[in-house]
Amino acid sequence: MTTEFYPTPAFPISEALQWRPSQQLKLTSDQASWLLYEGSLTQRLKQVGQQFSVTLLGQQLLSPHAEEKQRLDCKDAVVVREVLLYCDNQPWVFARSLFSPSAESTSTLNLQKLGNQSLGESLFARDDLEYGPIEVAEVSPEHPVAQLNQQWFQQKRSLLGRRRMFSTAGEQLLVSEIFLEPSSLYPLPQ
Repeated sequence: MTTEFYPTPAFPISEALQWRPSQQLKLTSDQASWLLYEGSLTQRLKQVGQQFSVTLLGQQLLSPHAEEKQRLDCKDAVVVREVLLYCDNQPWVFARSLFSPSAESTSTLNLQKLGNQSLGESLFARDDLEYGPIEVAEVSPEHPVAQLNQQWFQQKRSLLGRRRMFSTAGEQLLVSEIFLEPSSLYPLPQ
């Protein structure tokens, strides 16, 4: 099965979610092992599958959701980057990253030239990387990312996501990841 089987959705995709501390969501041990994983998700996905790839859905200056604006403590538009992380030619994770235009133009971060490369791999290679606590969210079946999951995998269900703030090179990046059907977070269909 190739990535062409999964049509590229229109950018931007994600809508606002209700993020909360991880203790407020009841998780199975497998869900917790993925959602609360402190290291690079890219590296973990590379360990799980034979093949890892990133598909850039879009990266441009946009107005963030009200809650994201508050979380980033910004008043203006930010750079919104949305990608799909593929493991063995299946989309496992939808990721949405937000950062300031100054972060995008900082040559040390190389964010304007990432394209189909992993942001996580770039971030976790930095010596000055700091990150905040992981927040989690339940993604309703009506959310656009859950609708994609249903379209691609014929499973109408709530999905799980995680988010945290990263700081490096004097910049902040807000990164959220929603796990799709191929991941091991969900019970197998009956």
